[in-house]
Amino acid sequence: MSFPSGRFVWFEYVSKDLPKAQGFFGELFNWKTQQKPAPGLPGGQYTMIAAGEHTIGGYVPTPEGAPAHANWLAHLQVESAATTIATIKVAGGKVLMDAMKMGDMGTYAVVADPLGGAFALWQPAKAEAAEYRGVAGTFCWNELYTEDVARSVSFYETIGGFKDAPMEMGPMGTYHVLNSFEKGRAGIMKSPMPGIPQHWMPYVQVASADQTLEKAKRLGADIKVPANSVPGVGRLGVLLDPQGASIGILQPE
Repeated sequence: MSFPSGRFVWFEYVSKDLPKAQGFFGELFNWKTQQKPAPGLPGGQYTMIAAGEHTIGGYVPTPEGAPAHANWLAHLQVESAATTIATIKVAGGKVLMDAMKMGDMGTYAVVADPLGGAFALWQPAKAEAAEYRGVAGTFCWNELYTEDVARSVSFYETIGGFKDAPMEMGPMGTYHVLNSFEKGRAGIMKSPMPGIPQHWMPYVQVASADQTLEKAKRLGADIKVPANSVPGVGRLGVLLDPQGASIGILQPE
């Protein structure tokens, strides 16, 4: 049985100090944690992120050999992890962790695009809710910063089941919305500053962008993009958490 691709369905926070991350995000977004048995992980437990009644992601320790800095790992749902991995290799990407079965839940792999942006593949074993939930505290968007927009758009169209829908954003240039099943799922944009490594950055929906950024700063975050309004989208901002991982916040219009 296969399920549609073209959706980012889960986000993991990867860090050497998970208690610190859980404390920060618990205060900022009122996230809680839930434990799930996971025999293959250290301690035999997987810590999920719970936003109200929704489980939306997880906290995982930095794997051996992985970059030391904290980061978010977005999970792209695919029909077949094996087929997608083969396509990624042909398209110039890399396999960072080979596909493995996660019990009876599905198949998981970690890969990178041709410019080094890491993400995970998720092939579910059964149908799962795969839409952004549209409530405060949950993920609402995923955005790729890149130095080579054309190459990145082409790669994700090839491997992810997306259709590019360019939008002109004035001084920001062209923003590329990745659509699947006639809905926007993610965006690709030119890195706002030279030297930023290629990476995916998730956005969390909030009730007030200004209040969330003020609170984040009090909790030790570095505000990289102050709250600003984008017509037709809403009010948004970007911060680095105390461990240096970037995350966006969005107050929908």
